[in-house]
Amino acid sequence: MTTNTDNDQSIYNSPENGLARIKSLVQRFAVCWESHPEQAVVTVLDRKEHASRVKKELRTIGFSLELYGTPEARAENISPGSNRCLAVEAGLKEIAQWILSHQEGRCTSEINPEPQSLIYSRARADRPDVRVTIQILHRDNWDQPIDEFQCCCLKQMERALHEVGACDGAWRPQA
Repeated sequence: MTTNTDNDQSIYNSPENGLARIKSLVQRFAVCWESHPEQAVVTVLDRKEHASRVKKELRTIGFSLELYGTPEARAENISPGSNRCLAVEAGLKEIAQWILSHQEGRCTSEINPEPQSLIYSRARADRPDVRVTIQILHRDNWDQPIDEFQCCCLKQMERALHEVGACDGAWRPQA
């Protein structure tokens, strides 16, 4: 897990890690993404009719922005944790750090790689994908419902992904 902090920012804004590098990683690993609500079971006080009681409820508390990338088309015999998959993971983490470096600090964002797994989805023609997830959560009071800051952070991240050529859902080669 990697957390976005001010100390990390300068590394990813250097010229060799600029926009052209991010765009090349997106093309090289055919990067696409999906976003989903992040949910948690929270304990709340229910004050109905003369008596208070504690209950549990499922609450949407943030978002997960999942980045998917695949090894180059020529790669064969792909297995989780292989050098080819680790290269994709490193590229996805670099893209995620670049995205987070352009965010305002209203939310907490964490980068969570999955180093020992491959994901296969019909939406992406069952290609072998490596996944890195960016969680978008409240800075404080993690169990509160989503708010406009989290929605804004997600929209900014999705806009940044569009700008570098990543695709929503499934990869579509650029003309």
